[in-house]
Amino acid sequence: MLFNSFSFIFVFLPVVAAAYYALPAHRARLLWVVAASYVFYAYAAWWYPLLMAASTAVSFAGGLALARAARRKVVLAVTVALLLLLLGAFKYAAFVGGNSLTVLGALLGQGFPSAHTFLNDIALPIGISFYTFEGISYAVDVFRGQQAAERNLLRYAYFISFFPHLIAGPIVRYRMLQPQLLRRHPFDADRVRDGLLLFSIGLAKKTVIADTFARKSDRYLADPSQLGLFTGWAAILSFGFQIYFDFSAYSDMALGLARMLGIELPWNFDRPYSAVSPIEFWRRWHVTLSSWLRDYLYIPLGGNRRGPARRDANLMTTMGLGGLWHGAALNFFVWGLYQGMLLLATHRLARLPIRVPRVIAVLLTFTAVMFGWVFFRLHSASAIGDAVAAMAGARGLGEIPGHLVLYIALACAWLWSTPEERTWQYRSFGALRTATVSAVFAVGVASIYSSHAFVYFRF
Repeated sequence: MLFNSFSFIFVFLPVVAAAYYALPAHRARLLWVVAASYVFYAYAAWWYPLLMAASTAVSFAGGLALARAARRKVVLAVTVALLLLLLGAFKYAAFVGGNSLTVLGALLGQGFPSAHTFLNDIALPIGISFYTFEGISYAVDVFRGQQAAERNLLRYAYFISFFPHLIAGPIVRYRMLQPQLLRRHPFDADRVRDGLLLFSIGLAKKTVIADTFARKSDRYLADPSQLGLFTGWAAILSFGFQIYFDFSAYSDMALGLARMLGIELPWNFDRPYSAVSPIEFWRRWHVTLSSWLRDYLYIPLGGNRRGPARRDANLMTTMGLGGLWHGAALNFFVWGLYQGMLLLATHRLARLPIRVPRVIAVLLTFTAVMFGWVFFRLHSASAIGDAVAAMAGARGLGEIPGHLVLYIALACAWLWSTPEERTWQYRSFGALRTATVSAVFAVGVASIYSSHAFVYFRF
């Protein structure tokens, strides 16, 4: 079920919220939200909840075993391996198996069409990357002593299945959510109003802004060989703003929905296109993923504690695997390595006695990040090569897409002049601003007819 759908906005959400506050007992409320979340997930495919329940059972049982096992490293390894096995079977089997069969076919001089067909038919359950990472973080935190093992299955199931963050994050740590699950949240009209306003702005960001950029970028990137210098850069900039507004909108809507039910989720964005370096960009972009990769991959690999060479290797490994987390395809891996090289270059340049004015630093970082979206958006080497050639001017200047340039300029002005929407003080909104947001919500609802699925649903 999509947040940007009539069934969610006008049926699912009102029923869930009304019944939640109508139930007097805290346990009944938790059970209601878990049941509703499983229904929400089953809307995409009936068997998705079975997979999520299996993942939940593995991480919950792993946490209990870690609390009393003697060989705790073995228990942690088995728990993480089982969670990754579930993720790998559905997300990476086609990628690994398909490429292995291609290499084997080239060596043996024969193909394996039936095996390729079987692998390609494996469905990717939406949200699996997010709740798998949440289960891993819980198990590791219990192992490290940063989180007591949860003995209440209902609370833990709530953590994994909670529908606002189930499909595309933010990636939540249980130690952040657990304290909020220990108490009954009374109805708070101001909190519900805050959540509705944030959800409404997120909906408009998605259906009006992100989807407008999606239509523009899809049009130009359908055939990158036809792009010139201006259209090439305009198309990639358009995608850069599409993915930002798309994922930022989902995150705002998730925070707003959770707030309506008395829960505060972690935020994911802090105007990343205003970063002065790639390092700062990753502190502002998809913050919950960046911090997860740092705490559960980069630091365990050794971080920066074993010298510059080891740090560089750890960075490239982390970013390469972070790229593959986004999708089981080589272009995502290349995108991750590109981001890793930007981070390495930033560390190298920091040693030089050069001070770049902030405006120039922002523009350079913005350009480098936007160029990297080529590897993220396009999946074949030929398409990537065509786009890069166009952006380098090898295909001529081409036309200037004035309407798209205007959209991009407006997006830059918005992102570089206002704080994140999640930080707005909605409780200070008077009648005029509330009415304005209501009008924006109406426009967002009216735009649902031409709306796309969220980009991060694919991951």
